[in-house]
Amino acid sequence: MYRYSHIKLIRLAGLIIWLSLSIPLFLQFEQFTAPFTLYLSAHMGFGLVFWAVTHNIGQISFKVKAWLSVLLQIGSILLINYITNSAIGIVYALITSVLLPWFFNIKESLVILLASNLMLAIQFQFIGEVNSNAMVQYVLFFVYLGASAFSFIISLVAFRQQNAKEELRLLNTELKATQVLLADSSRINERLRISRELHDLIGHHLTALTLNLEAASHMTEGKPQTYVKKAHSIARLLLSDVREVVGQFRQSGTLDLGQAVRELLAGLPRLKVSSEIPEEFLVEDPKLAQTILRCTQELITNTMKHAHASHLFVKLFRTDKQVVLEVKDNGVGLGSSHAGNGLTGIKERVKMLSGNVVMTSDDGVHVILTFPV
Repeated sequence: MYRYSHIKLIRLAGLIIWLSLSIPLFLQFEQFTAPFTLYLSAHMGFGLVFWAVTHNIGQISFKVKAWLSVLLQIGSILLINYITNSAIGIVYALITSVLLPWFFNIKESLVILLASNLMLAIQFQFIGEVNSNAMVQYVLFFVYLGASAFSFIISLVAFRQQNAKEELRLLNTELKATQVLLADSSRINERLRISRELHDLIGHHLTALTLNLEAASHMTEGKPQTYVKKAHSIARLLLSDVREVVGQFRQSGTLDLGQAVRELLAGLPRLKVSSEIPEEFLVEDPKLAQTILRCTQELITNTMKHAHASHLFVKLFRTDKQVVLEVKDNGVGLGSSHAGNGLTGIKERVKMLSGNVVMTSDDGVHVILTFPV
């Protein structure tokens, strides 16, 4: 059970309850009368709506779908109570109360929960099993109110735990991506330190040694001069090798930006991720690498929190004069909302490196960041 998310477990529990409610429905079947047909239709409609709305729970693109699904479920509950002349719809209503925290904020959820309870309380006055006794109506109403509130709170706790789990997973991927750049930066700094030490210590001493040997070659004759010239040649060759090693150390200061971005995309919750990133995407400028990584991180966070998307596409490539990052999702888009602190921060980061931001919102958000090399 621990392998399954809160969403899957809630969906499984709701389906088990719905299937258990199907048993009395078929036990009392005798023939397809009009009331039985309506009862069956309401029962099947409730199950289909529940199945459809929980298929991508947490990724509903528009609030209209959430409102429509809840209204259809409440309508089915009232219809089942009316046709069966009983309070069996209470059990169905518990399933609806579990879904509310996943669709709406707390205020909206409480309003819907209270309104549905009041509608059921009104209907209890006309149900044959309970309308003859006011005390039974009150007891039934408050029992259901307590049960629905309990279900709502348990689901709210699960919803918050799921969000906390997803945020923790996202922070973990961000940490891994940062570790990749940090490891590369440490390697580069160590290479630069070694190259400076070689240049400042060995290089200077070899230069002085070469000059002294050259002077000595002019002051000696015969066989000693031969050995001096040979030592002078070896010293010059060694100085050339040291300079070559120092040059290679300085030129190898590159960051593996591709690996860092792949770490950032690994294991994102509730998102199907596809990417086009070269196997080895090396960047020499640490500021450029850090800016691209932070912009990617911010775009991923916006997609998870606000886009209600199910798919994310990331592409990283370079041309002769540019490095380009492309991020696209299939969410609700920006609509009429203004750019928040995250998008504003992205524009500021890109502007500091003389880059360009192109952002469209036709079918989801499509962002292209271009950086000059």
